[in-house]
Amino acid sequence: MVQDEKEKTELQKAREQKRIEKEKENAVKQARAAVAKGMKKENWMEYMEALIDQRLAEGVGGTQILTTLEIEGIKSQVVNQPMRNTVSFVRYELSENDGIVSKTKIFEDTVLVVEQAETIAAHIRSDNLASFKNQCCSLLSNNVTSTITLLVLGFIRHKKKSVMNRLEWEQATLELQMEHNITTFLITDVAQLVEHIRMYCKALGERPHKLRKSKDLFIGATKNQLFVDREGGGYLQVFIAQLQEIRSVNEAIATAVAQLYPSPVILSNFIARDKEGAVAALADIQVRRGVGVLANIRRVGPEAAKRIVQFYSSSDPDEPIV
Repeated sequence: MVQDEKEKTELQKAREQKRIEKEKENAVKQARAAVAKGMKKENWMEYMEALIDQRLAEGVGGTQILTTLEIEGIKSQVVNQPMRNTVSFVRYELSENDGIVSKTKIFEDTVLVVEQAETIAAHIRSDNLASFKNQCCSLLSNNVTSTITLLVLGFIRHKKKSVMNRLEWEQATLELQMEHNITTFLITDVAQLVEHIRMYCKALGERPHKLRKSKDLFIGATKNQLFVDREGGGYLQVFIAQLQEIRSVNEAIATAVAQLYPSPVILSNFIARDKEGAVAALADIQVRRGVGVLANIRRVGPEAAKRIVQFYSSSDPDEPIV
């Protein structure tokens, strides 16, 4: 009787342990699914936030900026920025650890500086643009910001009033671009300003996805990729593709060579025994082109044969294949 109770207790413990492990496994799956969702390009808006300087939000058009961003579905927060009238960006990155999803706050390296055209014009006319540049330089020295974009608001209206000479403006913006890498855009109204904020949010939100995609270009992301699978299939196709990297070697020539020498090792060993003989043998290989009545048979030829031999026999990785 005691033995039966003991076995029953152990069985219950085993079932409970199995249930806990199953719940943990489900939690891990759900957490990883949430992280994967956050990594998708189309979900950038959920994980981006624009930080609007309080002085910009309380200034002319500030209410319109916040309202329009909310309508566009872009998260924003009013904060005290180190430099007046600036907009910075925060991206939230999800990660999973043992079934628990954590959110990391990442400050992006891009800052928008919004200035009225009249203010910039006054700086230029009074030769006081240096103070503005110094503020930008102090922003660049915070080890986070590396890109500053100046958005000049109301430039068209300002131009009609002829407050600033066009040449003076171009000289000033050229100086900002060349000396401090500050790009300038001319914004006519608040609607264009909001559109720029939205575009920067979108670009920064999609940047991690694009970086991952660029890293995957050579490890399985290309549509017409060739690779050797776990069972060893696809080896010949990879070898044929490698042969086509050599100038004047097309698919028909590469296929004909691979039929006689079906691997790089076999071909290299054949060439190593007698290079001149290998050139003659490869040049004499028949290449069938076309089908039916249009089919014809040609030879690989000495030029392509020499390049193949040079490619598989050279010990100098920098030797040009001529």
